[in-house]
Amino acid sequence: MSLNRVRRVVGGHRIGVNLQPHMVNIRRHGNFQCGGSLVTPRCVLTAAHCMQGEEHKPSDYVVRGGVSFLRDMRNARSVNRILLPSLYNHTTLDNDVALLQLQNPLQGLHIASIPLAMQAPLPGSLLRISGWGLTDERSLQLPNQLHSVRVQVLSQQKCQQLYQGYRNITDSMYCASVPGTKDACDADSGGPAVNADGQLVGIVSWGKANLCAHRDSPGVYTSVPNLYDWIADTMDRYCY
Repeated sequence: MSLNRVRRVVGGHRIGVNLQPHMVNIRRHGNFQCGGSLVTPRCVLTAAHCMQGEEHKPSDYVVRGGVSFLRDMRNARSVNRILLPSLYNHTTLDNDVALLQLQNPLQGLHIASIPLAMQAPLPGSLLRISGWGLTDERSLQLPNQLHSVRVQVLSQQKCQQLYQGYRNITDSMYCASVPGTKDACDADSGGPAVNADGQLVGIVSWGKANLCAHRDSPGVYTSVPNLYDWIADTMDRYCY
């Protein structure tokens, strides 16, 4: 697990899902697995590494939307199909994206799909991330309520410099955090990074194991604009 750390919201605050109505939680065999974003009523965008394992079948997974609390069991939808890009690499986490096709549309109160960003976020810009991940790297228990925090995008050069010798930062990735105070961390994987225009611009992907909000280990996000063509083409085929 040292390379595949799942992520948590550190330094954030509790929110209601009405403020992030695209936010869903993904469960495997009933246990919370990852966050995700509703991109059409029939499809959820998340991280590919959340779906790893040859033994994982679509029927293992359930998605819940319109809920602020993990204990809230409403609005469950079974997963019909897991779609991964052929270029996804589970070792390097390059192209770490997955689309989940739901058996039935996910609709209702505080449930809405989010548009995809086509432009990469500029260094220095702020993104909002949300999730049910641990709120402190020392915690052992997930928070029941959804948390959210704003983080700042780093330049690609700075991102590559910080992770030199640890893992290659590819074109499908970028870094964002508020060093020393705010970050994504364990169990936020697959969750959304949303820009100021309310568009989905990133997916929580990875970081250094057990180092959340540390100065030299910003959160790493899958770039939705970089993978826009695959996402849009796959959505056209399976999500409407």
